[in-house]
Amino acid sequence: MKPFHDNHYDSIQALRGIAALFVVLEHIRFLNCGAFGVDIFFIISGFMIMFSTHRNSKHFLIKRIVRIVPLYYLVTLGTFLLLLLFPDMFEQTKANPVFLLKSLAFIPFDIGGGVLQPIVRIGWTVNCEVFFYLLFFIAMKISHKYRGVICSILLGVPVLIAQLTMSDFVPLTFYGNPIMLEFVLGILAYYICMGIYHTYCNSKLSKGVCYVALIVAVMLLAFLALTKKQSSILGFYRLSSWGLPAMIIVLCFFVAGLFIKVPRPFVVLGNISFSLYLLHYYPVMLLDRKVFDFSTCTPYALLGVFVSIIICILLGYGCWYLVEYRFTKWLRRTK
Repeated sequence: MKPFHDNHYDSIQALRGIAALFVVLEHIRFLNCGAFGVDIFFIISGFMIMFSTHRNSKHFLIKRIVRIVPLYYLVTLGTFLLLLLFPDMFEQTKANPVFLLKSLAFIPFDIGGGVLQPIVRIGWTVNCEVFFYLLFFIAMKISHKYRGVICSILLGVPVLIAQLTMSDFVPLTFYGNPIMLEFVLGILAYYICMGIYHTYCNSKLSKGVCYVALIVAVMLLAFLALTKKQSSILGFYRLSSWGLPAMIIVLCFFVAGLFIKVPRPFVVLGNISFSLYLLHYYPVMLLDRKVFDFSTCTPYALLGVFVSIIICILLGYGCWYLVEYRFTKWLRRTK
């Protein structure tokens, strides 16, 4: 058996793609059932950052910047251009240069009506990721061995301060949101997976466990999707209602992946998940307004769901290949 850190866990990568698809479904109005995909993203991020820095943490921040910033900046600048050319397309966002600069600098701000988000509406999660990377970098500088524990503490401090002070300081309100603790759950999942893998290597896991894990994961995904409309997920309630199930789903996919070879299309879907996530919102909104009308469930709207998913996946793949793969590959060679 290979050591834990010498493996590629395709099941986790596939889950990343599945989570992105759920977020696409979230923005189809009559479905509105996949916001918890973000929680799965955050758990996987905590897991993967711990995993990828086990042996090599050199150029950590540069690698993260190269991975995220080019595409995020491209989408942000593209959105700002659309705001200038077609302001009526957007209900809330305005073509404010200050908003653009803050979005590019990952500084949270009130875009209107008390909503804390950058120009790219769904880019708030990127702000969370960047803040996590920064704290993780600091933690590694303090102690690489205890980076997970230290980062967990650093993530908890703004949450604690925000809850105790109830401050209206926007960055503290944003980064003090309990959802940031889902990265801690991801770090915890990393340690649990190491223990599971050790048990697997000692032949103490039967293949039956794999099927149980898959059933549990599918049931949890279905439960979260079916109950999403009936729940108001805010603060610590989101952490318990979506964060903990998301961690269990990640653990279940990890166990299943030890026994089952993941079909290649699911791995590819995971590879393009960041592009899919950042690009899907506008084509879905355009198809909703101009073609299918996703306000109610009709046969035509159901066709629209299928068309939306196909278009978003094709756009995501093209963007992944041109920006995430080709361009970032060039950046790595030139750094």
